[in-house]
Amino acid sequence: MVFLFPTLSLRAQNDDPSILRDPTGYKLRPGDRIKVSVLGESDCNIEATIKNDESLRLAYIGELTFSKMNISQAERHVAQEYRRQKIFRDPKVSVTIIKYVERFVFLSGSVNKQGPYAFPPEAEAMNIVQVIARAGGFTDIASKTKVKVTRTFYDEFGKIKNSKTYEVDVEALSSGSVAEGEYKTFMIYPGDHIFVKERLV
Repeated sequence: MVFLFPTLSLRAQNDDPSILRDPTGYKLRPGDRIKVSVLGESDCNIEATIKNDESLRLAYIGELTFSKMNISQAERHVAQEYRRQKIFRDPKVSVTIIKYVERFVFLSGSVNKQGPYAFPPEAEAMNIVQVIARAGGFTDIASKTKVKVTRTFYDEFGKIKNSKTYEVDVEALSSGSVAEGEYKTFMIYPGDHIFVKERLV
């Protein structure tokens, strides 16, 4: 799966500022299972999983790509293709997500629940404080001031370009006592690995 930084137009929305959402709506992803229906045309109704190339095979029109489309865009895209191929004059298309693909961040070290943590489907990124809290929190002997976050970057073909490790003072972020020049917040993206070492006692 390809993980890239979202563009700067992505921002926190509505009631939870700890979650970064796409303001234009959830985009269909490879691995999402969706249902496509055409009103009055039951033979065109399908339920299938979007392939790795972001395509899906539809009745009568074959493979169709849903790259970076939200639900409304996908519905218009399918309807337009049925019209373009002169199959239906004015199709009423409905697209429903049956099951979201799971995307994970990985936690290890001094956290209460090591292993993968599944992102909420709508999240593009999440504040590191909330990720650790939702995944069980720190252990009593965790070093909260130097949490390591390793992020791998991929190219458009899904090949690894490089990786980078960040050191994050999660304790300061939690209390709001961040020093000048330090991160005011730190967002975690799917595929990131969070490592929390034990503090020296």
